[in-house]
Amino acid sequence: MRSLKLYARFIPIYFKSKTEHGFGFYMDFVGFALTHIVSYTVIWALMSRFQTINGWSMYEVMLLYTLNMLTYAIAAVFFFFQMNDVEEDVHKGSFDSLLVKPINPFIHMIIRSFGHFFLGDIAIAIIMLGFCFSRLDIHPDLGTYVSFVFMLLGAVLVQASFIVITGSMCFWIVRARSVVNIVIFGIRGFADYPISIYGKFLRVILTFIIPYGFVNFYPSHLILDKEGGSLFASWLPYATPIIGLLLFFIAYRVWNAGLNRYQGTGS
Repeated sequence: MRSLKLYARFIPIYFKSKTEHGFGFYMDFVGFALTHIVSYTVIWALMSRFQTINGWSMYEVMLLYTLNMLTYAIAAVFFFFQMNDVEEDVHKGSFDSLLVKPINPFIHMIIRSFGHFFLGDIAIAIIMLGFCFSRLDIHPDLGTYVSFVFMLLGAVLVQASFIVITGSMCFWIVRARSVVNIVIFGIRGFADYPISIYGKFLRVILTFIIPYGFVNFYPSHLILDKEGGSLFASWLPYATPIIGLLLFFIAYRVWNAGLNRYQGTGS
């Protein structure tokens, strides 16, 4: 609770320091937004030509992309730049500063920074989520909204887990950027489209090994009330919260394993 209070006080100070940069601060949001505008345009162009992809319409595919973007952006606000800072600290030998404070190093890592870049992504994703719901004529009741929130939280934990796991590789290989690029910016991109369009090998990977399918594909079966297409087992669309909690537990264990391996600058 004390850490949350410190973080709540830190965020306004952080924004005050960033807004002193003026135009550059706001361009951070614009740059990220343009990337997603291009991606939505690509989806529109592709789906305008083919109408459906393996039974998924344009707005259903846009929903998949939006859920992937939203859950990643929420996770990245609290973990992406923070894990980047850890890598730099380990590389420079200044990581010891996290270990001498009277606070859990993992909590300290989170609350010492804030990924404001991703707030624009969150805003765009919320707007597009409403747009997709409108186009798909989705009118969820209270129970469905509650289920949807739990699905989102589980998906955010999945995204956060991979940020932490790949970032924690810096304790073993110092420069973990290649691992981050492969998992976060490479494999995660497969989830922008229905994973049912891929071969069985890739579907197994995206479901059981690097389970990005639980970020959007499986939850979408519940949101869209789709018949069939739930790969491997009918219960998978309900499993996102459990998968998220399990993965985040594993991520925290990986972080602690790396922390125990870290020997400091005097070694």
